[in-house]
Amino acid sequence: MLAQGGIETRELAARLRDYVRSSLHVSLELAPWANVGSLPVFLAKEFGYVHGRLLSANCVFVLVGPEADMTPAELGRRHDSLKRATDDVIIFTFDHMSSCNRARLIERAVPFVVPGNQLYVPSLAADLREHFRARPPGAEDHLSPAAQVVTLRHLLLLGHDDWSPGQLAKDLQYSAMTVGRAFEELASHRLARIEPRGRSKYLAFEADPAETFAGVRDLLRSPVIASHYFTSRPLPEGSAGFHVPARLPLGGLTALSERSMIASSGVRHFAVGPADWKALRDDKNLSEVAIAEDGQFALDVWRYDPVVVTGERKTDPLSLYLQFREDSDERVVSAARHLLEPYPWFQDQIGSEPTSRAWKTAMP
Repeated sequence: MLAQGGIETRELAARLRDYVRSSLHVSLELAPWANVGSLPVFLAKEFGYVHGRLLSANCVFVLVGPEADMTPAELGRRHDSLKRATDDVIIFTFDHMSSCNRARLIERAVPFVVPGNQLYVPSLAADLREHFRARPPGAEDHLSPAAQVVTLRHLLLLGHDDWSPGQLAKDLQYSAMTVGRAFEELASHRLARIEPRGRSKYLAFEADPAETFAGVRDLLRSPVIASHYFTSRPLPEGSAGFHVPARLPLGGLTALSERSMIASSGVRHFAVGPADWKALRDDKNLSEVAIAEDGQFALDVWRYDPVVVTGERKTDPLSLYLQFREDSDERVVSAARHLLEPYPWFQDQIGSEPTSRAWKTAMP
């Protein structure tokens, strides 16, 4: 028999999402499956159901809870019944399973996932092979977070070209060594050159800003690693909001909607850097949920601190543009582009004439 451990289906859904993110390096957004009501009553009550898109396929993840006690043959029959109700891929999701039972499910071609252990989806075999065959992005594909911050700061703060070595490291909240490596990285991509000046070294962006942006745009990536959804314990009487530090800037569609005509999503998003994320994920006042619709708010985890690029307590426009420039909604892409229209170097990308100048930054 397939015996389940004591784990709630919501926790299982959260583990599923994290497993897909860590193993496939893709986001899996889960939502309640809308077609549960069309199932036979026994099936609707027997499992938990969430829906999400995995690689190229719409999938229904069947969350096998602690009360389930079925043989692989019985699960095979459940799979056949569910397939008659939807064209989506059915994937049974378990907290744990013996190797013997996994082998028996594979013999029956029943898709399943055991977060942290195994993912078996025959209909997605080709997509999974291609995904694992692809080389993960390396330093030659994208800039490191520190190098991206230096580049974005250069483009957005054009009047601040001669930062002192110590001040730049302090402003970016990196060590002087990390800033030095970022300068070397930019030089290796031929985006700039390093000039020794006495005991210091300076990084010179010799091309005009429009040409710099054109040369670096494919090396820049979205600042957001992942979005996590949370509920919060009630605040003391008379308070408003959530157990989230007031200093956190708005992120995602929430930030974009405040600077454009685009509508915000139903959940308020905040942008957090690595240090704040480490503290908040362990905050006992917050509880992460697997399904976005169940969350009171979302934390968008960034590769770098979202306020260090410009020093303002809000997400910078270039980072927001990078987050949404490949969004599937053309209205969102258009709104993200409008954020950068005030900058001549961005307008140069659509036909304006650039103005030449060398822009310089100091390195320790």
